[in-house]
Amino acid sequence: MKNPSFWSPLKSHFFRGVLAIGGSTALAQLVAVLASPILTRVYGPDDMGSWGLFVSFLGLASVLTSLRYEVAIVAARKDEDALLLCCSGLVLVLLTSLLGAFAFEFLRQGGALGYGVFSPLATLLAFIALASTGFGLVLRFFALRRERFGVIGRFTVAQAWSKVLLQLVLSPFGSMGLLLGETLGRLVSLGWLFRGLSCLRPAFAPRVLLAYWTYPVIQLPSSFVNTLVLVAPVPLFVSLYGPSAGGALALAQRVVGLPVSLIGTAVADVFYGRASIMLRQEPKRLLAFFLRVSFGLGLMGFALGFVLWFFAPKVATWVFGPEWELAGQMLGAMAPWVTLQLAVSPVSRVVFLSPWSWLKLLYDFLSLGAVLSPLWFLRFSGPVEAVWGISLLMAGTYGAYFVILLFLVHRLQYEGGGGA
Repeated sequence: MKNPSFWSPLKSHFFRGVLAIGGSTALAQLVAVLASPILTRVYGPDDMGSWGLFVSFLGLASVLTSLRYEVAIVAARKDEDALLLCCSGLVLVLLTSLLGAFAFEFLRQGGALGYGVFSPLATLLAFIALASTGFGLVLRFFALRRERFGVIGRFTVAQAWSKVLLQLVLSPFGSMGLLLGETLGRLVSLGWLFRGLSCLRPAFAPRVLLAYWTYPVIQLPSSFVNTLVLVAPVPLFVSLYGPSAGGALALAQRVVGLPVSLIGTAVADVFYGRASIMLRQEPKRLLAFFLRVSFGLGLMGFALGFVLWFFAPKVATWVFGPEWELAGQMLGAMAPWVTLQLAVSPVSRVVFLSPWSWLKLLYDFLSLGAVLSPLWFLRFSGPVEAVWGISLLMAGTYGAYFVILLFLVHRLQYEGGGGA
C-alpha cells in the first residue's frame, strides 16, 4: 500500500468522482428499496407486468433517441464540438421520440408481444417518456464532460424520488398509475439538468454530426442489440409464461438493478472520462487502470451474486409478499448473470474510445442468442429454469466480452486512440 505507483490510477480524482455520483445514486436507490414492498402490495403481478413491458420498450427505444451522439460529447476533442453535439442531440431526440411513439402504437394495435393490453393514452406517455429520457441522456453526458458531478447527482435523486412518489400517489389508477408515475417522474426531474447547464442554446449543426458519423453508423447498432438483450426477457416471458411470470421477472430485474446501477453507473461514468483523458495523455497506463478497476468490480460482483443466490429465494416473500415467491426464485437464478455483469459492464465503455469497436458486435449477438434461448431449447421448461439458462449463458458471454475488451485496451495502449 506504500507504493504510490500502484494506487495512483485509482485515487484522488477518480474516487472522488465515483463517490460523488455513487452517493447520489445511493440516495436515489434508497427510495426504490423502501418503496418496493409498498408498490408490490398496491400493485399486483399483472400491473407490474404491464409496467415491465412499458419500461422495456422505453429502454430499447431510448437507445435510438440521440443516435449515440451523447457518447461523442465526452470523446469530442473540442469543447465547441461537444456543445454543438449536445444541442443537436436534443433536436434529434424530439424527432426520434416521435418515431418511437409510432412504433409503440403499431405494437399496441397489433397486439404483438403483449402490448395489446395498453390503452391509446400509453402511446402519448411513451412519446413523453422517450423525449424526457433522451434529453436526460444527452444532458447527463454533457455534464459528465464538464465534470459537473453535482448536477448529475441532483438529477439522479430527483428522478428516482419523483417516479416512486408519483407511482404511489397514482396507485388508484391501477397499472396506468405505474405508467403515469414512470413518465412524469422522468419529465419533471429534467429541470435539475437544465438549471445546471445554462450554457446551452438552440442549435443544430449537421457539420459536427457528420464529423462524428461513426457513433450512429457503427456504435448505434451495437448499442441497440445490447439494450435489446437487457429489455427482451420481460416481454418474452409474458409471451411464453403469462403476465404473472413477466411481472415477477420485472420485479427481479428491478431489485438487481438497484446495486448494479448504484455501483456500475458511478464507476462507468468516471471510468469513461478518466480513460479518455488517460488515453490522450498517458496511454501506457491504460491497461493497468483497466485491470485494477475490473478486479475491484469483480470482487463486488461475486459478493452480490452470492447474496442473491443464497438469500433472495428465502426472504423474497417476507419482503414483497407471499405472491412474489417466483420473483425470489428468479433473483437467485440471476446470480451468475449479475456477478459477471457488474464486473465487466462498467469498464466496457472503453470501446467508445477504440476504432475497433465493431468487435463488440460479437458479444452483442452472443448475448442476444442467450436471452432468446427460451424460444428454442428452454420453451418447455418452467420460468425459473429458463432464468437459470439465460443467466448461465449471459455469464459466459460477459466472460467472452472481457477477453475482447482486454484485446482492445492492449491495442489502444500501444497504438493510441482513434475512436473519437
